Amino acid sequence: MSASQRAKLYLVASYLGAAATCLLILSLAFEWPDFVRGFSIGVLLVSLFMLLRRGLRDEYFDELWKAGASMAFVAAVAWFLLAEGVAHGLGGVEGRSYWPQGMTGVVAIAAFFIGFHAKRLQSR
Repeated sequence: MSASQRAKLYLVASYLGAAATCLLILSLAFEWPDFVRGFSIGVLLVSLFMLLRRGLRDEYFDELWKAGASMAFVAAVAWFLLAEGVAHGLGGVEGRSYWPQGMTGVVAIAAFFIGFHAKRLQSR
């Protein structure tokens, strides 16, 4: 596989991951059927597996990966502090939390793709 084909494959995987993350967030927000959520998680897993393959990456994609990972870490910490600290401290509504359970991972993955694509668009 040539370098340009690897680059195209890597970018397609990043686009699919971003689209699957958007679909996952929409399915959680609007309480769509479970198969939509499952489909988006499946596509997201495949795209993340492709992005994790080191054989597809060069220095440019390594920088994009680092930007996305940094953004995901900051978003996960901020979301955790906001959701667990502030919302829990306020007591939630009728003893429930303001935030849905398990959203830290979804926020981190969304932030990864935002950081990845922001760095990609910035480096053009």
